[in-house]
Amino acid sequence: MKVSKPTKLLERIEAIDWSRYFDRDLGLVIFALIGLGLVMLGSASFWVAQKTYGDMYYFFNRQLLFVFVGVFCALALYQVRIGFWEDLGVKLLPIAVILLILVLIPGIGVYVKGSRRWLALGPFAFQVSELVKIIMIMYLSSYMVRHGKKLSTSPSYQPLVMPLLVLAGVGALLLLEPDFGSAVIIIMVGLALLFLGGVPLKRLGMFLGGSLLIMLPVVALEGYRLRRIEIFLNPWADTQNTGYQIINSLIAIGDGGWFGNGLGAGVQKLSYLPEAHNDFIFAVLAEEFGFVGMMLLLVLFGWLVYRAFVIGFNADKQGLQFGAYVAYGIGFWMGFQVILHVGVNLAVLPPKGLTLPFLSYGGSSLLVTLLAMGLLMRIHRDTQILALGLPVKTRASTRKPVKTAVRRSPLLGGNKRA
Repeated sequence: MKVSKPTKLLERIEAIDWSRYFDRDLGLVIFALIGLGLVMLGSASFWVAQKTYGDMYYFFNRQLLFVFVGVFCALALYQVRIGFWEDLGVKLLPIAVILLILVLIPGIGVYVKGSRRWLALGPFAFQVSELVKIIMIMYLSSYMVRHGKKLSTSPSYQPLVMPLLVLAGVGALLLLEPDFGSAVIIIMVGLALLFLGGVPLKRLGMFLGGSLLIMLPVVALEGYRLRRIEIFLNPWADTQNTGYQIINSLIAIGDGGWFGNGLGAGVQKLSYLPEAHNDFIFAVLAEEFGFVGMMLLLVLFGWLVYRAFVIGFNADKQGLQFGAYVAYGIGFWMGFQVILHVGVNLAVLPPKGLTLPFLSYGGSSLLVTLLAMGLLMRIHRDTQILALGLPVKTRASTRKPVKTAVRRSPLLGGNKRA
């Protein structure tokens, strides 16, 4: 008796090991970073929470709530096919721009510590720039799928004008808040994605040079940014005022030695190191877990970035161009943000006020980071479905063989391809 095709397909589905749809390595590193983040957030914030709110668990309880909300949202996002976000790639851009404009309007944007970066959502405040990071990755990924060949082979600058204008416009809105750190992250990730998509380095270098020419006068006109650079170059010139934060960060890191003073035994977080539970949480970890703890944390982040690139590489092989670019973009984003946060804590980069993903206190950062992890898991799932020859709902453009000039990373075993 002849077996119908649907019956054969059902038999094949039943024989599949569905655990292949879940990237266990990525899941383990996410679980480890969430756990470590909660431990360090609690240790770094107990004293300041007790002093400020009379409840030593104030920041910890809120962060724990953000973890549950973030995981729930990530699981919901995991249920959405990646092609749906490709369809929305361009449509998401106006949402990002509107949010960046709304946050600048007095009475709508929440003004905290000299910056207007948040929108009030009841008892919570949402930092718009965090969501803009992931929207920009989706927009650029969608744009490169549609114009990738022109970006890499056209002698004209015209295909490159639109993404660069968008990057410049979003960066300008972020500088108005001001949020210099997020602007730097978005521009760096955008340029890295364009380079990966085949845009000549010379052209990107011209844009980067132009951006620096614009930013330098901004830094000079805004006195506090110039002071930050002066502090970075010589924090010891004013140890009790402008250089206080950097110096105490270095003291915390140096005091940790090889193995640290033990969990909860850090001293600098006890009012000596401002923003210990946020911008300088890496210094608290270094003091309590030492050089070994720092290296363990960096290995975890390194593995996270590696898995993002592997997922992107595998998606690229299956013709999921959009998913590949999104995975690469998330990898660049996590890597750059960790480098900048650690660099500020080690006083090798000027202070920028960037959070450390998974560890620093902040619902916006944690929520969007977990959403990005949900996206990575979904890209892995769709890639595995195609690898097994099963049908998957996605745009036709995402299933064509990759013909754009994608520069493969030697780490992943690929080569350049025109």
